[in-house]
Amino acid sequence: MGSILESGLSGSWIAKSKIRFCTKDPYLFRTFVHAALPSGDCLGHVGTELVYATDRSDLEPPFQVEPGEVGRGVNSAGLAFAIALAVERPKARTGVPEGRHEPVRFCDVSRRMMNECHTVDDALNLLQHIPAITPAFSVMLADAEGHLAQVEVGAYGTAVHERYSKENPGVAIAVNCYQSKELNGFNLPEAELHATQNNNGCRSSRGWDLVQEQMKQGKLLDVSTFRDILSDHEHRDRDPAENPLLKWWGYSICNHGTRKQDAYEADAAPWGTVSAEVLEPAKKLLHYNYGWACGEGAEFQDQLFQSHSWSHFASFRSPSAGEHTGRGGGRPVACTTVKGELLAEASQFLCTAF
Repeated sequence: MGSILESGLSGSWIAKSKIRFCTKDPYLFRTFVHAALPSGDCLGHVGTELVYATDRSDLEPPFQVEPGEVGRGVNSAGLAFAIALAVERPKARTGVPEGRHEPVRFCDVSRRMMNECHTVDDALNLLQHIPAITPAFSVMLADAEGHLAQVEVGAYGTAVHERYSKENPGVAIAVNCYQSKELNGFNLPEAELHATQNNNGCRSSRGWDLVQEQMKQGKLLDVSTFRDILSDHEHRDRDPAENPLLKWWGYSICNHGTRKQDAYEADAAPWGTVSAEVLEPAKKLLHYNYGWACGEGAEFQDQLFQSHSWSHFASFRSPSAGEHTGRGGGRPVACTTVKGELLAEASQFLCTAF
């Protein structure tokens, strides 16, 4: 599920030590899988990276991403995280007070989480000691011991919204707004969960309905179940042109945003799901699906690359010390391409037949 303008759109759920989510962006932004080998004191990880998939100099990206930045992933200690951008209202800038610092970039925070943190407590300790982070996110955390947390970070501070464990299991759902009592007053009005015209409330409530339905039927919340939920098309028939949060961004969880055009216009680009991911920290696995989880191809030409949708999850395991050969401590190893192609380097991390 998602956000707007400043960073990628992703929606996240945590349930019983698994995190599942969709990444939603303009279709020229794509994710690919990368793996970072352990080096020195740095843990290894497997995750996804976001890149603007065009070499046209006239097409400026709607937001900037850092090369090598992990947007969601799991490390060799079994700590996993996912993010959903929170659309907060701008904070007036009157200069940085003496003794305070500029907001820390989330790309630097996520790098530290994957390199240094072993548990949810480690990650929370890192996040809670940073006064301000940019851009704002709802961060979903899970670890190999069954600890879960949903923590919100941004210009207005940090707040832990939900915490669960093996002894106290639970589910958390994040969309593109703050939900904690400490920060929900800082949402952009168009992003409020109760605002009926945006797509935050309908995706959240549909997610809760589907999770509760699965649990009532006694079904495990596993990769197969999550794929079914991430493929859900409820509200697909709503007109994305009416979304005040971001025009041309769809209303379903699977999210097939479109202007129904025969060409992609970067200055009025539709937004939709570009990949779906499930993280399983106990097994140090990233389950990745390129494109729509439902497997459908593009219906319109403005849904770029979506005809390459996989319709299945491939499982990638985080590298651990001594398990893999190759470079460590530098640029992560790309495992897939922005068009959904599997690279030869993926073989040492891939756990399932492709």
